[in-house]
Amino acid sequence: MTSSSIKDHNQVVELLRENPKYLEIFATYAPAHKFIEAVVNPDGFSFSVNDEDGSVFAMALGTNPVILDGDELATSRNVAMDSGKYKRQVSWDLYSIDTESFKNFDPAIESTNHSEIEDFLKAHARKSSVWPGNDEVLFWGEIREQEQLVATGALVQWRTGQVMFASIATHSDYRSKGLAQRLVSQMLGNASRSGITHVGLGVFSENASAKRAYEKVGFNLIGEFTSYEKITA
Repeated sequence: MTSSSIKDHNQVVELLRENPKYLEIFATYAPAHKFIEAVVNPDGFSFSVNDEDGSVFAMALGTNPVILDGDELATSRNVAMDSGKYKRQVSWDLYSIDTESFKNFDPAIESTNHSEIEDFLKAHARKSSVWPGNDEVLFWGEIREQEQLVATGALVQWRTGQVMFASIATHSDYRSKGLAQRLVSQMLGNASRSGITHVGLGVFSENASAKRAYEKVGFNLIGEFTSYEKITA
């Protein structure tokens, strides 16, 4: 391990070979063409990237990571931050799963009515991160009961190449019936049959019911984070 700044993306990948969780987080959030620098040491791992809007996004992981400069920052949940410099936003968890064991599951039905999806998300999941028309979307899946849309969600491919679930939503009158768990399992089957071997998923840390559903499907917890925004004068 090293504690000096590293500017070579491939060197960071090699240093993280023995820490698969850090490697997966780095692969998810740090595409080579956006990478700025990283610091790897025995107590932490930090990196920064140029975001699409021209801002800098940084992550600081572990028990005592170096805090790199960034307009937005995500840290492991136990990392203390200077409240005079950074404003806390949200806490969230990152999960992931291999798709191989789902290849024989019944396929999810593709949801193609974008205006219906948008209306559904506005009514039942207004904080959704992805909406119809987003160019990262690979596939919208759905579940219907008596022709009514009761659950939907998207598979998206980020600029890093990582495939993630996004905007998994259930009709408010149909919650606690296992619909999200069923939809995600079916969509993992679609992913497996299309050659996608690994899928990630982010969820707000306070959403205990969603986390239980994903864990029942077989998702593994990769990291627990808190996001911050840099305070500007």
